Amino acid sequence: MPFIIAEPLKDHRESYSEYIGRGGYQAWAKVRAMESAAVRTAVLSAGLRGRGGAGFPTAKKWELATSVDASRRVLIINGAEGEPGSFKDRTLMTLAPHRVLEGILIGAHAIQATDILFYINDQFDDSISSLQHALQEAEEAGWPVNTIKLLPETHTYIAGEETALINALMGKPAQPWHKPPYPTTQGYQGHPTIVNNVETLAVLPVIFEQGIAWFVRNQPMLFSVTGDVKRPGVYEMPLGTPLRQLLDLAGGPSQSSIQAVLPGGFSMPWLKPEHFDTPLDYESLRHLGTGLGASIIVIGNERSLYDQTCQIADFFARETCGKCPLCVRGTRTLAEQMAGLANNLNPDTVGTLVSSAKKFRHKGICSFLDTAAHMVEEYAVALNTPTVS
Repeated sequence: MPFIIAEPLKDHRESYSEYIGRGGYQAWAKVRAMESAAVRTAVLSAGLRGRGGAGFPTAKKWELATSVDASRRVLIINGAEGEPGSFKDRTLMTLAPHRVLEGILIGAHAIQATDILFYINDQFDDSISSLQHALQEAEEAGWPVNTIKLLPETHTYIAGEETALINALMGKPAQPWHKPPYPTTQGYQGHPTIVNNVETLAVLPVIFEQGIAWFVRNQPMLFSVTGDVKRPGVYEMPLGTPLRQLLDLAGGPSQSSIQAVLPGGFSMPWLKPEHFDTPLDYESLRHLGTGLGASIIVIGNERSLYDQTCQIADFFARETCGKCPLCVRGTRTLAEQMAGLANNLNPDTVGTLVSSAKKFRHKGICSFLDTAAHMVEEYAVALNTPTVS
């Protein structure tokens, strides 16, 4: 039985009647009768972690905001989904909008939100239309969704960072701010603010439908799989599923023809074939120097890892928000040095690239420059032959 999205994925949005038919909004009916603190305790016990890439425990994040004495508290839903290769949130918003709305109601109750702002990429026309229709259906059915404000915004990659997203919603440039203050204490218009990813909220009903013990055992999670596979798509699997099993579900190519996998879009270093049996969970991937992110990109043997890394470096150079001069200079330098390897690959140029990447690590207001430098450094360190592959 599917728990987040009705499987197999259909080519139409799940209507209110269809969602009710598979038990929709029953979790919210339970939660609305609970104290908000009890909801947070249940989510903490279930071990739910944010599904936007960072993997921070959801309930612990909520507690940071609810511990602040405030007359207003804001819940922001991050529907930006700007990570290359990721389309799981868009799939949720388009095909399972009521699952998303039910999760929002639960999350808002858990933090006693007075304001609910749904940030969504304005290019996601299908998702916007689906959510608007679902909001109308839910309101007509008597569910308290009239406080949810759907806010399509022009999206940039950096707007996926929560302080940049908050700035965008306040009419400012989508640029991160120095922390502290943290959004949980002083966020949108100065109020305690929680920013949750779409999938993080959409999975909340499962905890109260199936129970904490079941959720701890199964931890359903969505994986966007793209790249050199026969069946790219969104797959619902338990957290901790071996990467190889997910690759098999996506149809290959055969394991021997896959040379690397990016387990977190452009934000996490690749895994090589000897690590394809690694469980897809936060700790296992962190042990290998990478991480679980919003998308899984498969790179076949016919592709060049050098070209792929150049593409990543160019992406970061192009997407920097421009607030930190060092970030602008650093991402541009890394992209130029990567491109320079094509015609001048030798120990000196590789050493220069490694030195540059190390110099730019752990710099900047947010993790943007650090991520770009980490990706380039991982490639440069792996170069141990006289030809770029």
